[in-house]
Amino acid sequence: MQRLLQGARILEQDPHGIKVAQLPSGTILKLFRRKRLLSSAAWRPYALRFVDNARLLQQRAIPTVQIRSYLHCPQRARHVVAYRPLPGQVLRDRLAQGEAIDWRRVAAFVAGLHDSGVYFRSLHSGNVVCVHGGGFGLIDIADMRVFAKPLGLGRRVRNLRPLLRDPQMAPLREREVFGTFLEAYVEATQWHGLGASRLQALAWRRWSRFSRPRPAAGPGPVRPEASDSHR
Repeated sequence: MQRLLQGARILEQDPHGIKVAQLPSGTILKLFRRKRLLSSAAWRPYALRFVDNARLLQQRAIPTVQIRSYLHCPQRARHVVAYRPLPGQVLRDRLAQGEAIDWRRVAAFVAGLHDSGVYFRSLHSGNVVCVHGGGFGLIDIADMRVFAKPLGLGRRVRNLRPLLRDPQMAPLREREVFGTFLEAYVEATQWHGLGASRLQALAWRRWSRFSRPRPAAGPGPVRPEASDSHR
């Protein structure tokens, strides 16, 4: 492992060690560890899910990372994926910089994912990349399921949750912006009639859970004035 990381620049780490590093060549090393003894990762490690998901996205012409290799280091209890990063800028950075976002294009991209059977549980602005040429792609893709058929109504609506709860996606919690987003989403899916109406109704219901302002805190109990000797 030390030889593998020689000369690498650490991009992310936690108390358990290095999580992401970049080699001088530009290749990214992502290190996965098993967090729990009893976990589905015991028979299908997250590193393998990452590799499989990259392949499935590429089959669907969805931009993502380019896998170079996969390694298992049992001595360090780590699985390592080496990949070429996806060129571009994450959506989160563009939002933080105050750049104008075409929410209709974002909606069309999300609709395209769902129509392709992609259910990405970590679909937030930090994992959506604005790629060169004006499109979008995905990174950090381990927490994903890819189905052979388009997603059903329930999964589509549930998958709005990580977008709406993302602090950087505050504009999407504005009624006008979300209305534009939802209109473009429905147009991209080409749903009509009752299906489109149900989708819109459930999506607005989901939106309302995140758009409500928190109630203002009350004045609280009145405390007696402290004497000068205790201030």
